[in-house]
Amino acid sequence: MDGLPFEARVRSLHQAWLERRESWVLSRTHDVDSQRLVLANVHRWASECIEDVRHVYGETLPLTIEPLGERDCFDVAIGASQCATFELVDRRNGERPSWQVVARVVTRGDEDAQAADERRVRRWGRAQVEEILLSLLGAYERSLTPEFSG
Repeated sequence: MDGLPFEARVRSLHQAWLERRESWVLSRTHDVDSQRLVLANVHRWASECIEDVRHVYGETLPLTIEPLGERDCFDVAIGASQCATFELVDRRNGERPSWQVVARVVTRGDEDAQAADERRVRRWGRAQVEEILLSLLGAYERSLTPEFSG
């Protein structure tokens, strides 16, 4: 299979299902406290992903991830101009608050000249965070060789 001992594969499977169940429950609630838990999960996954990127790229690629503080948002930056902001926003539906985690992604050039691409995700999981970071990495790689960016 993949060379991992069976116990490690079982542990991985079990952990993945625990995260899926938690994500499913949290995705159905839109109160601020539940969505703060979602944002904390997104931050943890992004931190793990950044470590994976560092393992592959080493010190050649500038990477930053802000700590998740009391602001209910954090940035991930790859290179000089690829950035994703993950934040908790209120998408109020009439009188009722409806909190949601969104990602705003800028993937090339002058950040002031290009509007951020807002990505809403119905149910956040590590795979969705990975896709956003892979899009930033792809934009970074394209920026190194301008003739491939068109």
